[in-house]
Order: sequence, then structure tokens, then C-alpha cells
Amino acid sequence: MDSAPPDDFRCPISLELMSDPVILCTGQTYDRSSIQRWFESGKRICPNTTMPLHDTRLIPNYALRSLISQWAQAHGVDLKRPAAGRRGSPPSGHETLQKLKQTLETLVKNLGNRGAANLSARRDTVREIKALAKENRETRLRIVEAGAVAKILPLLSCADSQTEENAMAALFYLSLDDDNKVGLVAEGAVDSIVNVLKHGSMENRSTAAVTLTSLAMVDVNKATIGSHSDAIRALVKLLAEGDSRARKEAITALYSLCFYNDNKKRAVMAGAVPLLFGGLINSAGVPDDTLERPLGVLNMLATVSEGRTAIGNQRGIMGTLVRLLKQGTSRSREHAVAILSSLCCNSKQRATEAREAGALEHCRQLLDDGTMRSKRKASALMKVLEDCVTPEDCVVIKTWLGGMKEVNLRFSTDSTNQ
Repeated sequence: MDSAPPDDFRCPISLELMSDPVILCTGQTYDRSSIQRWFESGKRICPNTTMPLHDTRLIPNYALRSLISQWAQAHGVDLKRPAAGRRGSPPSGHETLQKLKQTLETLVKNLGNRGAANLSARRDTVREIKALAKENRETRLRIVEAGAVAKILPLLSCADSQTEENAMAALFYLSLDDDNKVGLVAEGAVDSIVNVLKHGSMENRSTAAVTLTSLAMVDVNKATIGSHSDAIRALVKLLAEGDSRARKEAITALYSLCFYNDNKKRAVMAGAVPLLFGGLINSAGVPDDTLERPLGVLNMLATVSEGRTAIGNQRGIMGTLVRLLKQGTSRSREHAVAILSSLCCNSKQRATEAREAGALEHCRQLLDDGTMRSKRKASALMKVLEDCVTPEDCVVIKTWLGGMKEVNLRFSTDSTNQ
């Protein structure tokens, strides 16, 4: 049997078998001791990608560590343990977590067994995991370290609603800590969460959306989640079909994901713009903070050409945005003027439409009572609007030019007669 470790088990820096694999914010995995020496030498780029590192936190790659440990045991390799004291002494509940891990392993192997005793045990186990995950950060880290995530993920679609809801809630609580966010994605959580988004109960779909929001707090996860073939489409579908809570969570998840530029185009292609805009035109027109997040997403989408085209093609968009300039909350007005600025600065036609809808007057008002961001956007928009010529202006100019032509003709005739 070949005793050479697989390449994926070797640290890219030392080329040695990793004993404590950790993940950088770029998604690359290194052995802890090697990457720490890299940082101690003053380097602040990812060795593999050469990307600058704005965050040098090291996130344990529990899934890979488990695979390396299994390989080492099978091949009689003495795998040195990670440095002691990194996480402090185990919490008093560690034995309980180990017991729960063993129970989950047994339950997952027997998911096909529909017996009442097995179903009851599975429900109790997942409920206990959820309760522990809710407690505190240290307990959550221990749950992940015990390998529970790999056991929880299959339970998200086990055809028992109680188990599925508790498993989804447990996964959400585990996602709250930065040390877990990249690790959960590395263990394949996105596939399972997207499956819940597509096929779960409305309650579970809402929890799945908020879990994606939590995972997307790490930049590298924004790209990973967005590149999943169904993630953004499933969120847009939830936006179309969900109840008020589900729609809110879908919008929040889209907002978080759209900080990554490629996801803006994906959201547009998935049909997010008409759904987001539909909520605006159906509003009563009074100040309402529930409009702030959909406007925020539209504001992000307006920064790409595909988004501007889709937004500009919505019937009544200029009138709606101008109404929000006048009647919206402070944040809504800020988003509305930013969207108008994106549309008008890139299209004379849109600028003309905005001016006809009365945007210029409300921009002047924003200069008096808007936020600093609103004032900057309003000032830029006013310059564009003041430079554009409306159809009414064209009539005046044509009339003026016609009058000048008649005067010139009379002048020319008089000169000839003389």
C-alpha cells in the first residue's frame, strides 16, 4: 500500500503532512505552524493565490483534519497532535458532546429505518444539539470540532419535519461564529442549505436564508455561495413565494451576497429586479423602514450595467424613486438618490425621464436636509439633470429657433429691397 500522503494532505508551504490544517480568508488551507511562520516573517499575502490578506485569522479545517487523521491511522503514521493550549481546557460538556457524536453517527447510518424508536431518538438528539449550539461560542466550537456538522447535514432532508427544523436551526447557531463560517462551507453546508431553500418548509427556508446571510459575512464565502448553481436563484424564488419573514430573510441574504460583484449579475439574471421593485410600487407611499433593504439591494444592482438596464426597464421606476426621494425614510432617500444617480449618469434618456418626474426639485431638498451621502449623490445627480434637455425644453428651443429664422428672413428681405 502506498504510504505517501495524498497531495491534498500536504501543506503547500512545507510540503509535509499537515497535522493541524487551517483555512485563510482566501479559502486556502495550510498547516498552522507553517502559515504562522509565514506571518511571523512579515508576509501578508496568501502563499498560493498571492492575494493581499485583510484578515489573518486561522480557521480550523476540521473536515480535512479528520480525513488526515483517518489516513494516518490506516497507514501507521504517527501524526503529531496540534499544539496544546490553543483552545484552552475542554469544557465540562465535552463528554456529552462526544456521546452525542456517537449517537448521531448511529442515527445517520440508520436514516432509512422508519421505526418509531429510532425517529424519537433522532429527534431528541438533534434537539439537544440545537440547544447546546445555542448556548455559547465555546460550545459551538466544540460541536464542530466533534465532527457533528457532517452528521447534521443529511438530517436537513430526512423527511421528518421536526428533525429537519431542529437540524437547520442547529446549523444556523453553529454559523454564528467566525471560526466556523469557512469550515462549514468547506464541509459542504452550502449544498444542503440550498436544498432546504428549494424544497423545505417555509420556516426552514427562512432559516436557510438567514444561515446563508451569516456565512456570507466572510468574503470568501460570498463567492463560494454565489457560484453555486442554485443558491441565488433559490433566494429569488423565496422572495417571490415566501411569507413576510421569508421575503425579508431572502432580501437580507441577497444584500449580503451582492457585496461580491459577480453575484449582482447573477441576481439580475435570476429575476430579482422585478420582485424587489414590485414591493416598492405596492407600498402606501409613507415613510417605511421595510423598504430600505429592497432599495439597498437595487442600489447594489444599479452599479452593474445589467442591473441598470433591468431597473430602467421597470414601468414607473422614475416616479417611484422620485416619490421615495420625497416621502421615504432617511436611508430610503439615500438609496433612491443613489439609484437615480447610477441610472442617469449612464443614460441621457434616463436623466430626461428623471427630470420630467420631478427629481431635480427633490435633489435640491436633499441638499438641505439629507445625509452626507445623500447630499453627495444629489449634487452629482443635479449636475446631470441640469445638463439634460427635456422635451418641453426642445419645444421652447424649436419655437425660439423658428422665431429667429423668421426674423432673419425678414431682415434679409428688407436688405434686398433696399
